[in-house]
Amino acid sequence: MERFFSRPRLIIGVVLGITFFFAVQLARVGIDNNNFRFIPKNDPARVTAEWIDGKFGSQVTILVAFEQKYGSVFERDFIERLSVWDERVSAIPLVEAVVSLVTTEYITGTGGAIVVEPLVSGDFSGTGPEIEALRARVRSWDLYDRMLVSDDDCATQAVITLDVRADEAGNPETLAAFREIRGATRELFDAAGTEFYITGLPVFSAVINEAVLQDLMVLVPLVVIVVLLILFFSFRRAFAVIVPMLTVLIATVWSVGAMPLFGINMSILTTILPVILVAVGSAYGIHVVSHYIDEREKGGLPDAEEHRQLVFALVRRVGKPVFLAALTTFAGFISFCFTSVVPIREFGFFSSFGVLVAFAVSITFIPALFLVRGPVPLKRKRLLFNPVDTVGGEAADPLSDAITTSFLGIVRGKRKVLFFTALLCSASAFLIPRIVVDNVLVEYFHADSNIARSDEFIRRQFGGSKTVSLVVESDEPGGVLDPSVLLAMDGLSDYLETRVKEVGKVTSFTHLLKRINQVYNGGSDSTGGSAPE
Repeated sequence: MERFFSRPRLIIGVVLGITFFFAVQLARVGIDNNNFRFIPKNDPARVTAEWIDGKFGSQVTILVAFEQKYGSVFERDFIERLSVWDERVSAIPLVEAVVSLVTTEYITGTGGAIVVEPLVSGDFSGTGPEIEALRARVRSWDLYDRMLVSDDDCATQAVITLDVRADEAGNPETLAAFREIRGATRELFDAAGTEFYITGLPVFSAVINEAVLQDLMVLVPLVVIVVLLILFFSFRRAFAVIVPMLTVLIATVWSVGAMPLFGINMSILTTILPVILVAVGSAYGIHVVSHYIDEREKGGLPDAEEHRQLVFALVRRVGKPVFLAALTTFAGFISFCFTSVVPIREFGFFSSFGVLVAFAVSITFIPALFLVRGPVPLKRKRLLFNPVDTVGGEAADPLSDAITTSFLGIVRGKRKVLFFTALLCSASAFLIPRIVVDNVLVEYFHADSNIARSDEFIRRQFGGSKTVSLVVESDEPGGVLDPSVLLAMDGLSDYLETRVKEVGKVTSFTHLLKRINQVYNGGSDSTGGSAPE
């Protein structure tokens, strides 16, 4: 050990150099709170979703709903602004398609032919007859109901499809596209008697990122201040406050700075890493500093060699208990590495790494600081209260005496301790099976937040804010066009829409066929009847 600490300045320099290296990497740390990352890559649901993306294109969408406060969506001014908005949004990078009131296609018949044309014609001028004709067109096809226009005509919805995979819904480029969409929407509709609502997977990722950054700006300084205050009231010496905090800050910089080196972005779990390490890792440095102060207070001012031997003896004595304390914490965090959920596994890896760093710095960096500092006389401890005598005759402040007395009182009541322990274990065994496990993103936010209000409005006025894709596949070419298959698909759509209360809207290939059948046969029934034979 003497050999290892023979050059304490070198130890300090190496630790600070490595810390500087990891601190430089902090600028490259990214945040990705895409909920898709929580699904293992080999999970059947994820495999199916990626297969659907490959077959039918991107399923990543942003839903934008517009609510007219003092009229309906069938007004000239609103439709003109919506047309301008549609053009601007369509030009944003990564936007693959925009389906809105002004771009939706309409199937009709002319001269015995089936014609597909825009719902709003290019020469639309907003005259009264044109507005009424548009309203009639929308109401003539039930596909538009609660998907394009609300039942009361006061709201319309636009669906923006992004040219990204589901696992890219939280990357910086996707979030930049969302912010451009949000900016264009605010610019055109904020002061026009129209309220807009935005939701979708990229929206949740962006809002969670913003919330997490705001929380970090508050929580990290808060926990640092709390720990500093605890250290100050415990030791009331500057170096005893600074040194343990310096240890955990080094551990935090190392663990967070290592993330970009492995190509890992921070998630909603790893963003709490700085707070966890400050709270947990500070204990190791406190152990070392506390024992150092105790040893120094036992005797007078040591010479340089006596001080060196005191530090070496300190490391030998506290090394094992500090190691065991770190080992148990490390074991708890490393257990997260064996889960299939990627963000939890990442949190387990970097938190356990941070614990190891906090331990290593505590038994190397702190003793090296003591050796470089030398046998400086300890300033007299400034007590906030008059000392009291303990049973052994040593002086202690009232806070320490109160803590000791409280725990001794608890320990003496053995039967009460055993009774309450058994009671808590029984209650836990009864309640643990009743824990509800879910990951509903909108429930991360208060009900009055913008994202929660947007999601609730779109679910209430339209078919819903979440989609479930169901693919019908046939082994034979053209098999899905068989009338029996079409009838089965149509029956399934009706069943889901009428019998499953969580389903707000069902759209399928049969809706198009039924509309074509209706137009071809000159009917006016909005349902189009049964699937064509």
